[in-house]
Amino acid sequence: MTWKPAARPAMSGIEIMRIAASMTATCVAAALVLGATYVATARYSEAARIAGEQRAIREMLALPAGAPVSEVSQYLSPAARQVVYRLAGGDGAAGRELVYTLDGALVKRGTAPAGAAGKELEPLGRLFVAYAGGRPLGFVVEGETRGYKNVIRFFVALDSSFAIEGVRVVEHEEDPGLGAETATPWFAGQFIGRRADQMSALEVTRDPMPEDWRGALDSIGRTPRGQWRDKQAGLIARENGHPIYAVTGATISSRAVTDGIRATVDHFRRRWALIGPELGGAS
Repeated sequence: MTWKPAARPAMSGIEIMRIAASMTATCVAAALVLGATYVATARYSEAARIAGEQRAIREMLALPAGAPVSEVSQYLSPAARQVVYRLAGGDGAAGRELVYTLDGALVKRGTAPAGAAGKELEPLGRLFVAYAGGRPLGFVVEGETRGYKNVIRFFVALDSSFAIEGVRVVEHEEDPGLGAETATPWFAGQFIGRRADQMSALEVTRDPMPEDWRGALDSIGRTPRGQWRDKQAGLIARENGHPIYAVTGATISSRAVTDGIRATVDHFRRRWALIGPELGGAS
């Protein structure tokens, strides 16, 4: 005689609905928890990014406490063939907007629209202007370049005469121990003191770096920037006539950062010639 398991009674429609409702409620609760976690994390990350940028700007320019810093965002409007500059307002005040043709002719000045830029505008980076006595004290310009693996984003600090005060890589995906070395103080320190008129001819060399210069660069994070520059003034003057020394095994990344900084400084000088007079700070 063959044994057969007893047939299970079919679930009723009410039981099926109860199970479906329970699963739906569980999924909704999980989605709400994940969504709330994402929003909270995103807000924290954004706040940390802004705070980090502000700290970097003030450190690179050695700004005194309370020195005002204005943020200017640049956009391209492909359809209108125009470049748009938006100066952020402070303390709840409305921002300002300047619009130029691609040839550099001013076509609009007025109040910046509230909210984020629309999809019709392509971001072209930002610049930060520090003021003292109503005149520009220094600038920090955001730039990016294509590295060995991905985009490298950086800040370049300039004094009022457009000489480089500092460079800081703020985002990259280069290999540790190789291209990632371009984000270290010793590599970025090679740009300090270089004048804008030197940048067009700036190249990268794979020659070994002089030991005294490497020692000076290795000490850049152990003393305040101003004191370091005063102490190393002779070496800075000597090396400013030489190329940038590449990271060993990462010539592509070294050249990418150098080319990006050169292009960013050149682009900024031409931008500032347009917008500086409108912002009350022709240089």
